[in-house]
Amino acid sequence: MNPYVVAVFNQKGGISKTTTSTNLAVCLAAAGRSVIVIDLDSQGDSTKSLGIEPTIKRGIYDLFIGAAEMSEVLIPTQFDNVRILPSTYSLAGIEIKLSELKDSQRTLVNILSLDALDSDFVIIDCPPALGILPINALAASNAVIIPVTATPYANDGLLRTLPSIKYIQESLNKNLLLQGVLFTINDRNKTNRKINALIRSRLGGTVYRSEIPRDIMVIEAASARLPVCVYAPKSPGALAHLDFALEFMDRHRDIARKINLDIPPPPDKDVIIDALHRWRDGHAANFNKPDDFNVREGRAKLDRMLYGEHTAMERAHLALIHFFIEHRAWLLALILLLLITTGLLLTVGFSSLRSIFGDFWNIPNSP
Repeated sequence: MNPYVVAVFNQKGGISKTTTSTNLAVCLAAAGRSVIVIDLDSQGDSTKSLGIEPTIKRGIYDLFIGAAEMSEVLIPTQFDNVRILPSTYSLAGIEIKLSELKDSQRTLVNILSLDALDSDFVIIDCPPALGILPINALAASNAVIIPVTATPYANDGLLRTLPSIKYIQESLNKNLLLQGVLFTINDRNKTNRKINALIRSRLGGTVYRSEIPRDIMVIEAASARLPVCVYAPKSPGALAHLDFALEFMDRHRDIARKINLDIPPPPDKDVIIDALHRWRDGHAANFNKPDDFNVREGRAKLDRMLYGEHTAMERAHLALIHFFIEHRAWLLALILLLLITTGLLLTVGFSSLRSIFGDFWNIPNSP
């Protein structure tokens, strides 16, 4: 059976495409599935997160230009059942090279069709914008996953991405399926919930039930060059990614049943978590420690993406407003407390004034 090829794509950058790709890959592998990751982003973040340096000599670029065979480029990672077609620094110049090739939009289709890939899943980490590489990925895929952050600008990115997918479906890949929309970096404040509800009302069951929360462990894991599901398997971000992977596998099984394919169910969640812990414990000595500076920079970059250029004080003020909007009983209790406190202060203050000025003006105090 051919592997199920999934592109992780959104035209907007900074919305956790790489985090989604790598954590989905390791969760599938921990569930006993074999996975190949294709890193089409010239920054090579998926490559680095899976323990491979982009300074290696050969990568997906060499397959695109016909300078290497699949067996020379496809390499194992430090995680069992996960292999990668890595990104290298040369990939930054692939747009020009591909423009010189005939049928350049289907180059990846031709590459994958030449070799019988011994794998259950192929996950393609796409760069942002609808360039030649994402077009190749979507043309070669069975399905696409769209990560989305619940911010107004990210919502705009989704509205640009959906027509692009429709274009690919109508022109290059009529069998391309929108497998689902995944909320990432979710802050769960009132604004986020409104945007989430709006997208769910438009896309219905296409949106995954699982939502990936904003979690500092995800930033630490990226700094340590690890998927968070291995770096901190029981963190909120890791558990949410695991829930998403299980939901993804359920959807894949439903799709397979429609063409009379019987795919075994995944193991219990605890079994997968145990496998992730074994990877963490087994490779702990080789893990890079997160760099404090990179963690701070990652957090600041994330804050700017979610909140623009608002200062920490302004964000705290907005968070307080959102809290009281969502918890009106607490607002009423605070108002009542302020009224009582103000009344007591006025009473004490009035008595003190009578005491001070009563002596001066010879005003007798109340008995």
